[in-house]
Amino acid sequence: MGKALAVREEKLVYLTEEEWHRLLKTITDPRDRAIFLTAYTYGLRASEVGMLRVSDVDFARDRIFIRRLKGSISGEWPLLPEVAKALKRWLRVRQKLGLGDKTMLFVTRQGTPIHRSTLHLLVRKYGKKANIPEHKRHFHVLKHTRAMHLLEETHDIVGTKDWLGHKNIQNTMKYVQVLGFHRWEFAQSLKG
Repeated sequence: MGKALAVREEKLVYLTEEEWHRLLKTITDPRDRAIFLTAYTYGLRASEVGMLRVSDVDFARDRIFIRRLKGSISGEWPLLPEVAKALKRWLRVRQKLGLGDKTMLFVTRQGTPIHRSTLHLLVRKYGKKANIPEHKRHFHVLKHTRAMHLLEETHDIVGTKDWLGHKNIQNTMKYVQVLGFHRWEFAQSLKG
């Protein structure tokens, strides 16, 4: 591996598939599981998770509205079955507990909207429990992880760009450069 590529990989920290599944397996709390699945699936920042409202989730139409930050594209995304199941479970538990604010999707045990600092604490807690390397125990690693997993799985740069809400393709290309798969596919097309 070239030195430049090694440097890029150090800056772009993400979980392997095995690490992601190991992390998710440790999360049994309904709220926390719904948070992690939603954040990972849609590549959300901590602040974007905190902005989700109950009204953003449309179970009847299988849609979720996401408000993205930092110039990313907001809009409706398909509500994937695993996320829908986790959100329904969380909302049932939340109703039974009678937790405060009915506007925000994710609230604390006191019923107040969840804050990004709480999300960072959760990643550290579950990351330690799952034996995830310490340098990977921060919330933004979920966004990087989703991007890398989508690209590894699909090799679809445009689809990944859209799924993550990137306005600029260069935001998606940083992940492609780490993977390097585009070079191999291009070389295959030259063999004709």
